[in-house]
Amino acid sequence: MVSARANQTAGGEVGPGRAWPWRGLVVGLALLPFNCLWVLFMESMTARGPFVSTVSLMFNVVFILFFLAVGNLVVRRVRPRLALTQAEMIIVYVMLTIGTSVAGHDMFQVLMSIMATGTWYASQPDAPAQVLARTMTNTTPHWLVVANPDVLYGFYNGDSSFYRRAVIEAWARPLVWWTGFTVVLVSVMVCIAVLFRPLWANRERLTFPIIRLPYGLTQAGVPLLRQRVFWVGFLLAALVDLLNGLNYINPAVPSIPMYVDVGAYAQNSPWSAIGWLPFTFYPAIIGLGFLIPVDLVLSCTFFFFWWKLLYIISAVVGAETQAGPWSESVFPYTMDQVFGAALAIAFTSVVGGRAYFKQVWYRIIGRPSEVSDRGEGVSFRVAFLGLVLGSVLLVAFSVRAGMSLGTAAVFFLLYYALAITIARVRAQLGSPVHDFTAVGPDRAITRVVGTANLGVRDLGMLTQYYWFNRSYRAHPIANSQEGIQMAAWAGTRPRPVIVAIVVATVVAMVAAPWWWLHIGYRLGVATHWTAMDWFGTEAYTRLQSWLEAPQEGSSVSMLAMGAGFATTLFLGLVRTRFPGFPLHPVALPIAASWSIHVYWAPMFIAGMVKFFILRYGGLRLYERTVPLFYGFIVGGSIVSCSWPLLSAALGLPIYNAFAW
Repeated sequence: MVSARANQTAGGEVGPGRAWPWRGLVVGLALLPFNCLWVLFMESMTARGPFVSTVSLMFNVVFILFFLAVGNLVVRRVRPRLALTQAEMIIVYVMLTIGTSVAGHDMFQVLMSIMATGTWYASQPDAPAQVLARTMTNTTPHWLVVANPDVLYGFYNGDSSFYRRAVIEAWARPLVWWTGFTVVLVSVMVCIAVLFRPLWANRERLTFPIIRLPYGLTQAGVPLLRQRVFWVGFLLAALVDLLNGLNYINPAVPSIPMYVDVGAYAQNSPWSAIGWLPFTFYPAIIGLGFLIPVDLVLSCTFFFFWWKLLYIISAVVGAETQAGPWSESVFPYTMDQVFGAALAIAFTSVVGGRAYFKQVWYRIIGRPSEVSDRGEGVSFRVAFLGLVLGSVLLVAFSVRAGMSLGTAAVFFLLYYALAITIARVRAQLGSPVHDFTAVGPDRAITRVVGTANLGVRDLGMLTQYYWFNRSYRAHPIANSQEGIQMAAWAGTRPRPVIVAIVVATVVAMVAAPWWWLHIGYRLGVATHWTAMDWFGTEAYTRLQSWLEAPQEGSSVSMLAMGAGFATTLFLGLVRTRFPGFPLHPVALPIAASWSIHVYWAPMFIAGMVKFFILRYGGLRLYERTVPLFYGFIVGGSIVSCSWPLLSAALGLPIYNAFAW
C-alpha cells in the first residue's frame, strides 16, 4: 500500500532527490528490447495472448517489476550501495509501460500491418486487388508505407532474411517517419499530462488507483511483500492459472473454468440481439476491480446491461442489423453516443478546472500565480510551448502527407479531447479497461462531415492514422501522467521520468520493428500472425467503402453524439446535486466498449466483495484486505505471463490465461 509520506506528497511538491537516477535508465534500456519481443510474441506472434497492453495495469510490467523488487531486496542486504533507489525503480516501471504501450496491440502492431498489407494485397492479380492498388495510389503517401511489393514476399512467406539492402531500405524510410511522428505525439501527451496532473492531484485529490500496486513494489524494503495476506492472494491466483495451464497440457489435471459465453444460449430473436455475453472469472482482474470505487463497478455493470437491453429493443422494433456496440447506422448508435460521452468528460474536466487553468496561464506568461510547477519536471511554460510546437509539427506532417489543414487541426483537437478523457478516467477511477474502440476522430469526422465531402487524401490519411486510433487501451498519456505522479508520491525529481518516457518511445520504435522483421522474414507472417492481415485489411476495407460508396454527413449520428454528451453531463449534474446517486457518468462510455465484455464479471465480483467489506468491516478491514487483492494481481500476472515464455522455449502452443 502507499505509505503515509506518499499521501502527503501527492500534491506534487517534490524535493530535489538524491541523484539523477541514471541506473534506472540503464536497467530500463537493457530490459526494453526483450520486453518488446515478449509483448509481440504474446499478442501477435504464435502465442496469441495474454494481451497485456490492453489492460490498464500491464501484467508483463508487473511481472518484471515484482522480480526486480525481489532481486533488489537481495542486493540491498548483500551490497546496499548497489541496490536501486525508488526513483530508479520508478524509471524502470515507466520505461516498460511506455515501451509496452508503443509496441502493443493498439499501436505499433496495427502500424506494421497498415504499412505492409495494402501494398502486398494490391500487388496480387485479382480484380479486388487492382481496385485496392488504385485506391492506394490515389490516397496513400508512398513514404509512409512499404511501397515495393517485391520486398514483402519473404515477409509474408518466410524462409527469407530481413538483412538485405533492398529490404532494409524499403522498411527504413516509413519507419523513420513514423518514429519521428510517434516521439512528437507522445511528447505532446506528456505536455498535456504536465498541465492537467496538478489539477487532479493537488486540488481534486484524485487517487490514481492503477499505480498503487506498482508504487508499493518500488518502495524501499517493499513492505508489501512482508504481509502474509498478500502471499495468500498470490498463491490462490497462481494456483488457478497453474491448474488450468497444466490441464491444457494434460486434460487429466483438474481445471477451474474461467470463461463461458452466456449469450450463446440466446438463439432466438429478439434475445439473440444481446450478442456476445461472456462470464469470466479472472483473479487478476478481480484484484484490479477491487481497487476502483464501488459506484463505478456497479455503474459499469448497470450500463453494460443497459446497452444490451437497447440492442434487444432495436431487434424488437426491427432496427437491428448487427448485434453489439459496433453497429454503424442502427439504433442505439452506440459508438456515436460513446464519442459524445467521451467529449463531455473532457469538457467537464476543462470547464471544471477553469480557475486552475487561469492560474496556469498566469504562470505561463510570467504573472504572479497561485499554482506551482516545481514538481512537474518541466515548467508550465515549457509544457504549453511543447504542446503548441508539437501540435504544429503533427499538423504539418499531416498536411505534407496530403491531409487538408482544417481536417488535420480538427483531427488532433478531437484526439486531445479523448486523451484528456482517458487521463481523467485513470486518475480518478482506475478503470481496468478504456478501449473506446471505433470512437476515434477518424470515425467522428467521417460521420459528421461525410466521406463525400472529404478529399481522397483526407480519407487516405485517416486510414494511415488508424494505427493509433483503432482503440485507446494503451494510450501513452495515462502512463506518462502516472509516471509523474509516482515521482510526486516518492518525493523525487520528475524530470528524469519525462526523459525516460521519450527515450523509451524511441527505443520501442526501434526494437519492436527489428524483432518483427527479423522473425517475420524467417517464419512468414501469413501463416503465423493473423493480426498482420487483420488490422491492415480492416483499415483498407473501410477506406474502400468510403471511396466506393461516399456518404453525406449523418444528422442521426450527430444527434446520437449530442445525446451521449447530454446524458453524461446530466449524470454528472445529478451526482453533484445528490451525492448518493449510484450511477457514475464515466461508466456510460466504458460500459459500451469491447473490453468490458471480457472483464465486467470479475469487476462486478470484486465490487460486491468490496461493498460488503466496507459496509460490515469498515475502512480498517478494507485496508487490511487490499494486499490480498494485490496478491491476486501479482500472482495472476506472473503465471499468466509465464506460459508464453514456456511456449517460446518449447515451440508449442500453451495455455492462455485470458482466452475467450
